[in-house]
Order: sequence, then structure tokens, then C-alpha cells
Amino acid sequence: MPSPLAQELLQRNHAYIEKGHRPIPLFTDIGFTPKKMIFSCIDGRVKPEELLGLTDADEAVVVRTASGTPARNLNDIAAIDNLTTLTELIVIKHTDCGALYMTEEQIRAHIRTHNPDVDGQVLNNVVVGTTHDIIQRTRKDVELIRNSPIIRKELRETASGLLFDITTGKLTKVI
Repeated sequence: MPSPLAQELLQRNHAYIEKGHRPIPLFTDIGFTPKKMIFSCIDGRVKPEELLGLTDADEAVVVRTASGTPARNLNDIAAIDNLTTLTELIVIKHTDCGALYMTEEQIRAHIRTHNPDVDGQVLNNVVVGTTHDIIQRTRKDVELIRNSPIIRKELRETASGLLFDITTGKLTKVI
């Protein structure tokens, strides 16, 4: 049986269809394929499409992860690059990120508490990208992309990092 939220979402989807869903064009029909990949935090206060003024014409896809780190998505970058031949990779961090308020060890302790049978090796591989220096974390994540052997060299060279100030709305180049 679906969870209460899943059940509600199924009902909302039914209402969406009744309002007149129009089929989404296939890739082969529209020729649009993402050329730029932007990594941003999952924080609901930060809306990358809005703050960047993105439209379909930008040919960009936003990937939202905990702390905006691409570490868990390197394989995805390679896959999408294979499909569309990406031209740019951008990491966007933001001020007052939740990653500033926790540590990797706290996360591992939480997992260990709720999953006492978790394998130690699995637990050691849990890396979220917590930090106490968001600018340094931005640099580290861009360097992770630039040093990845599975990402095409020309694409690695396009990687850059930006910082969004949630108070002023200003975006600043970090690397």
C-alpha cells in the first residue's frame, strides 16, 4: 500500500490528467537535449531555475543533490554526456547551506543508529559533502569533476563553481 503522501500524489496526478495533460514531446521529435549540467543544493529555499533565469533555450538541466555536490553523480555526467555531448558543468553552492550544520560523522552515526546491521564498508562510503567552509567546498567539488577520469577531458575543463548569497541574491564566481 502506498504511503499517505504517495497516495495523495497519485490523486493529484489524476486531477492533473483530468485538467488536460498534453503529451511531452519525445527527444527525437524536438531535438532539445541538455548541453549544460548545473549542480545545486536540494534546499527548497534555493530555486536554481528562478535565480538563474533559465529557460528551455538555455539547454540546461539542474541536478539537485544534498549540498549541491556532484560526487555521487559522476556516472550520471558521463551518461548524459554520452547522450547529448555536454558543453558545460557548473556547481552552485549557497550561503546558509544545511551542509554547514552537520558533519559526515553525524550522518554516519544517524545511519548506524537506525540501521545497526549496516556494513562498515558501506558506512565508510557515505559522503554527503558537509563543510564548514562553503567556498572551499565549492572549489573541492569543481576539482572533483576536473580530476575525474570518467568525464571527457574537454568537459572537465569547463567545470566552474559559483556561490549564491541567499540574503542578497547575488551569484559570485568562486572557481
